[in-house]
Amino acid sequence: MTTERTYVTTPIYYVNDRPHIGHAYTTILTDAIARWHRQAGRQTFFLTGTDEHGQKVQQAADKRGMSPQAHCDELHQAFKDLWPELHIEISRFIRTTEPEHVTVVQGVLKRLWDADLIYAKEYGGWYCVSEERFFTDKEVTETTGDDGAVRTCPNGDVVEWIEEKNYFFKMSAYQQQLIDWIEEHEDFIQPSFRRNEVLGFLREPLMDLCISRPKSRLSWGIELPFDTDYVTYVWFDALLNYLTGIGYPDGDEWQAWWAESHHLIGKDILTTHCVYWTTMLMAMEVPLPKSFVAHGWWLMGDSKMSKSKGNVVDPMALKDMYGVEVFRYYLLREMSVGQDASFSEAGLVTRNNTELANALGNLANRTLNMVEKRFGGAVPEYVTPDPADDEIKAATAALGPAVDAHVGAFRIHLAVEECMKLARAANGYLTETAPFRVVKTDPERAGSILRLVLAAIHEAARWLAPAMPQTMAELIRRVGVNDAGVLETGARVEKGSPLFPQYDMPKEEEPEPEPVAEAPPADNFIAFEDFTKVELRIGKVLVAEKVKKSNKLLRLEVDLGTEQRQVLAGIAQSYEPEAILGRRVVVVTNLKPRKIFGLESQGMILAAHDDGGLFVMSPDGEPAPGSPVS
Repeated sequence: MTTERTYVTTPIYYVNDRPHIGHAYTTILTDAIARWHRQAGRQTFFLTGTDEHGQKVQQAADKRGMSPQAHCDELHQAFKDLWPELHIEISRFIRTTEPEHVTVVQGVLKRLWDADLIYAKEYGGWYCVSEERFFTDKEVTETTGDDGAVRTCPNGDVVEWIEEKNYFFKMSAYQQQLIDWIEEHEDFIQPSFRRNEVLGFLREPLMDLCISRPKSRLSWGIELPFDTDYVTYVWFDALLNYLTGIGYPDGDEWQAWWAESHHLIGKDILTTHCVYWTTMLMAMEVPLPKSFVAHGWWLMGDSKMSKSKGNVVDPMALKDMYGVEVFRYYLLREMSVGQDASFSEAGLVTRNNTELANALGNLANRTLNMVEKRFGGAVPEYVTPDPADDEIKAATAALGPAVDAHVGAFRIHLAVEECMKLARAANGYLTETAPFRVVKTDPERAGSILRLVLAAIHEAARWLAPAMPQTMAELIRRVGVNDAGVLETGARVEKGSPLFPQYDMPKEEEPEPEPVAEAPPADNFIAFEDFTKVELRIGKVLVAEKVKKSNKLLRLEVDLGTEQRQVLAGIAQSYEPEAILGRRVVVVTNLKPRKIFGLESQGMILAAHDDGGLFVMSPDGEPAPGSPVS
């Protein structure tokens, strides 16, 4: 077995409520990454679990009339039960109430106390229950309403002023060391704009971290080993799970995993991980993880999904409606890791119908149907090579390295797209070579064509399996691949029922395209300052495909250098998708996103028009994607 390793983690989830789509996405994302690394031959460890201490948990238990431990025992099971139902396979599920974890936390606290890195002092600050942390005056916003002045933290939750004695970790002592590390390791925090966000935070004086709560205010936590009147601040306790979950501090095995550790987190917990956790590790003299990858939020319209706003989607309901694997595929395909994404049931249906059913499903159905009818349901032999085969052979061979490269850079939506790109290429090859006609005069050549298409389907399914493990395993079986993963001549194939049924578009999510405003009169001048508000950048089209139920729209995925965006362009009557692929275009990047046919358009490409149709504006030459237009 290879000695290469990968250790991936999700945040551990609060048990103050049941899991929702935010939890599901992070865990599906991490599961798929772990599976891709295993597919590439690496030993992989995948850790997730539940964060079971703190004030929010205690309040949730009190509200239910239960002890905190009984509450945690019930709610942790809701998370643990959900993961297999979402086809998630973990290496270790950790609970912060486990005795082993408690022992490690108290051991670390004692070592830092003995090293004079923790001290006690009287302190006053703005405390936020939902964040379970103190905020400074600069971080708090004051507003005046009917009930008087209200102060809120950066997330908009109400804070209260608390004065009390607490214990503090000397986090400020590691500020410059952390800045130096981040500046020297470009891939340490991804995407790059999150790295810049952390560096911006660190340009202000770093305060020491309050790591205790008095039992008089909060009793549910890990007791401080040097003062039994206090419990440990929940974040200090919770972050250590990444080490306790792999056996720290005993033996050498944890060190081998830790050297290849990647933390997958939401952008809302960037500071706690990239500042609190890293300085804790420096104080503990433990190497820093290899990377932090902060993904965006799932939005409903323009708002973050939030239980308090009542717009949280139940992943189990979607699983029951469309199947677990279509749900997994949509989440991984729709969100560019690092960017926010707008959740839409219509978007999920569109992805299923256009990509899974039409591209991959149609390819499998066409191919297997012909093998069953013309070749007795047995994999034909490749005996008549032809130059027309070279492109599909090359595309099939290139898929694995391309996917692995994207996964290594956490471009997960592009890893999925590589698989679909091969499916589309195989569809094109099948259409061009027309084995259904060739078989009438040259059965061996027709069989050779189908053999190459079966191989392409196998490779696409193999590398798409981390996103859709059970469905792709079934597709691989149907194309005749044996248990050793080999496509053998003469192996039986099976068309079976369609793996990806088409779904009707939800009627309530079928908005018509917004009307295009008429051009203003020639004398309707605008000020130069107004023009400068429009941000124009060069984009490169990576994906182009027609939008179902629209004869005008193409769905484009455009590389803007630091990110990829989905743009819907009304150019389908002037351009076939293939004609726009790879082209550089001019994109308006600061338009407010809008939904058309259930898909979010995150910008606009510029085009000229006359009686001859539309003409997409392209630069003279090949400037780098993301270059500003001025």
